[in-house]
Amino acid sequence: MTGRPRDPAVDDAIRQAALDLITERGYRAVSMEGIAARSGVSKQAIYRRYPSKGGVILDVLAAYARTRLPTPDTGDLREDLLALLEETFAAQRGVPGTLNQALAAEATQDPAFAQRVSSELIAPRRAAVRQILTRARGRGQVAHPDDEVLIDLVFGPMWYALLFDAAKLTDAYAAALTDAVVAVAAHAP
Repeated sequence: MTGRPRDPAVDDAIRQAALDLITERGYRAVSMEGIAARSGVSKQAIYRRYPSKGGVILDVLAAYARTRLPTPDTGDLREDLLALLEETFAAQRGVPGTLNQALAAEATQDPAFAQRVSSELIAPRRAAVRQILTRARGRGQVAHPDDEVLIDLVFGPMWYALLFDAAKLTDAYAAALTDAVVAVAAHAP
């Protein structure tokens, strides 16, 4: 017997409760007990879905990225990257940035969790940039042969700033980073 299918409304209630609590109290002050109380879902039901508070937060961020962060298609590499970075940086200046910082801290302590963060959160965002680069390559805007290096150039500075100088994640920095990536992308090494 396989059991009942998961109820999406319960998943949504858990994610929303976690997000609300973190917004109100900060990541460290949130517990699985608090998420259960706020969501109206039993602790047992939460633990069936998530092994830890980090797992809940990872799901919150992955859902946020899927539904709220764009994969622009303007027909121009610079405009696509700029739109992606401006939206991503705006998110990082809010609660999602705080959550990403917390996930990064947890990931350094738990290699299995780090792998989950990579596959569930980071890989889909890298795929979005890969899509942008593939379209731009088809238009003749990308000569650099290694998309992975270009993707690292897009996200590496963001993660560094997020962890050590989050105030740097402005629209001006998004534009400067976009211009640097476009310049590198235009030339074969």
